[in-house]
Amino acid sequence: MKIFLSVGEPSGDLHGANLAKQLEKRLPGVKISGFGGPKMLAAGVEQLYPLSEHAVIGFLNVAMQYPFFVKRVKQAAAWMDKEKPDAVVLIDFPGMNWHIARKATERGIPVFYFVPPQLWAWAGWRVEKMKRWVVEALTNFPFEDKWFRSKGMPSTLVGHPYFDELDHQKLDMEVVRKIQDSGTTIIGMLPGSRGGELFHNVPTMLQTAEILVAKHPGVRFHFACYKAKQADWVRAKIAENPRWSRLPIEIHAGNTPEVIEASRFLIAVSGSVSLEFLWRTKPFVTVYQTNWFNIQLVRLLKKCQFISLINLLSEEEVLPEFMDYKCQSQSLAGVCLSWLGEPAKIDELREKLTVLRAKWAIPGACERAANHLVDRIQNQVSLLPIPLK
Repeated sequence: MKIFLSVGEPSGDLHGANLAKQLEKRLPGVKISGFGGPKMLAAGVEQLYPLSEHAVIGFLNVAMQYPFFVKRVKQAAAWMDKEKPDAVVLIDFPGMNWHIARKATERGIPVFYFVPPQLWAWAGWRVEKMKRWVVEALTNFPFEDKWFRSKGMPSTLVGHPYFDELDHQKLDMEVVRKIQDSGTTIIGMLPGSRGGELFHNVPTMLQTAEILVAKHPGVRFHFACYKAKQADWVRAKIAENPRWSRLPIEIHAGNTPEVIEASRFLIAVSGSVSLEFLWRTKPFVTVYQTNWFNIQLVRLLKKCQFISLINLLSEEEVLPEFMDYKCQSQSLAGVCLSWLGEPAKIDELREKLTVLRAKWAIPGACERAANHLVDRIQNQVSLLPIPLK
């Protein structure tokens, strides 16, 4: 069996690697090729291009790289013509993956969407496009599965693959202890995994840190960056401002789980990493700052009440979230000062997160997805057990 797997972001690379391992476990000898990143490559996936290294955010940035993505779509189509895969599996990254889905459908190749785009959140009309080019969506959450089914899109609930990784994740406890020993209260800062996210959100986080340390000198800030070059970018940004250079900040690359575990609470750019906060029951404030044009488009297209997955799962604002093109440091600092002033609030939030974790954070999504995919591709009746209600 041959499967083409298309991933365009670091988180997708992680999920793609875990899915590939489960496919190989279910069907030894399966050939998996496609677009991904270093984790998929390490999992044995034949990499046509390291697309996850080129993740972009924002409509303008995507438009500027349009020729690059057209080239990748043509590359995928040429590979399909040559190899004739049994199926194409997409992971998020809809901007380009829609085009890959269309190319596959034109060639009679079934397309499955594992970690489908959040159409329920914005641009819901695109579900019609999905219905034309995708056989089935393998969904992450019950509310998401219900939404797709209500729109006539075939779907199967498998759960979120992030919990697969977290279930087997081993922390470097020496790093955790070192971070915890650096101050009386540790505040984690997660500025995102894409360049555009860092550009817009790091200055806001640094201004927030200024406000907090003036009121609580014992706090220490630990930035968790996805890659070393992003950590270098943050260091360079801090060096531009003498006030920021004096802040009690440490920068980490590759130790995000340890920073999360060591933190009393966190400030983070909106994204799937919020599920790791849920797993570790760590309160956090969500921030999403970008340029004026992107914010206006998001506000125009957004169809759900919240941007944080935790609030969406809760169906209420359990944790604060801020989205704007303007600096949000005063608002962020206000929440953090409230938590620092009344530690019991943090404990109450952790109790709420513990209840949510027991309900939603169920590992095994990649195994369930792999079994279902193989059954569907081989035209067998799926025996997929879904423990999620």
